[in-house]
Amino acid sequence: MEKTENSKSNNSRRRLSIVAVLVLVVAVICGGGLWWHRTAVQEHNRAFASYRAAAKTYKVQESEYHRYLASDEVEAVSTVTDDQVSDAKTVHALAKGVQVVKPAPGRTTGAKTNLTGDASTSELKTAADTLNAQTSKLKSKLKALKGDVLAVTTSQAQKLLSDAIGNGDKILVDSDGKVPDGDQTRNNLTKALESAKDVLNDKQSVLKVFSDAKADLDAKVKAVNDAVSAKAQADQDAARQRDERARSAQAQAGSARAPGAASSGLYPQSRWSGSMSGNFQNQPGAGRQGSTGNGGGSTSPQVPAVNPAPTTPQYTQEQIDGAHHYLCIMQPDITTGC
Repeated sequence: MEKTENSKSNNSRRRLSIVAVLVLVVAVICGGGLWWHRTAVQEHNRAFASYRAAAKTYKVQESEYHRYLASDEVEAVSTVTDDQVSDAKTVHALAKGVQVVKPAPGRTTGAKTNLTGDASTSELKTAADTLNAQTSKLKSKLKALKGDVLAVTTSQAQKLLSDAIGNGDKILVDSDGKVPDGDQTRNNLTKALESAKDVLNDKQSVLKVFSDAKADLDAKVKAVNDAVSAKAQADQDAARQRDERARSAQAQAGSARAPGAASSGLYPQSRWSGSMSGNFQNQPGAGRQGSTGNGGGSTSPQVPAVNPAPTTPQYTQEQIDGAHHYLCIMQPDITTGC
């Protein structure tokens, strides 16, 4: 009887142990499932956040790249030809750099930028990695494109400076003797040319150095041209004034030779002309009455015409100088004191 009771007691304890183990197993499984689910959700959230950040960065970088590609700076430099730069290779490199065109609407770029939280964690991670890689490529392309633009711009500035130096050398030669005495513009141009040539031959020169040297050289060339123009204008005005004086002197000389010049005041009156009749009356026979053979009428004797002796005209110094200047212009070979 006791054996039967002990057997039942042992069976009962065995069943309780089994149930306890089963409950523990279920509890562990449920706990593990909850932990795994929570961990998976957290990982998914992190993946989605990383994806959104990568997509945003990619869009910003893509926009910056294409905005610069379509900028006025790139457009202007893209029109530069081989003969406008000192190194044609820079133009060719830029042409290759600007061939990248933004995909047309409806075409995919290989970068998924519109995924939602419904996407799997692995898909989000893959998309984020792709976006980060393409963002890095866009940064590299933008940097290379800016470098190509700078290379063309610098090469163009170097060519412009070279051309400016050639023009400056010509202006320096052509302006010799054509600027006012004591003018310093040609000396300033000489110094600017020497400085510009040093910049042009310096391999370390950059865009701003080329541009500044050309601006300074252009200013010095303009100063010389202005000085040449000023002297030419002054010479022209002086020549016009000489011509006017010469014409005035010619007109005065012609007026002096014209009939009736004495009455006009160019020839002074003779001292004896006013008393010519009185002097004549003092001559023998003056005032005698003669008888005509026909009778008794008396007539006055005929007074012979007397031409007054010419006297030397009296000219002013201004008239003399004008006539002399006219002769210097018209007959320089035989006129003295010109």
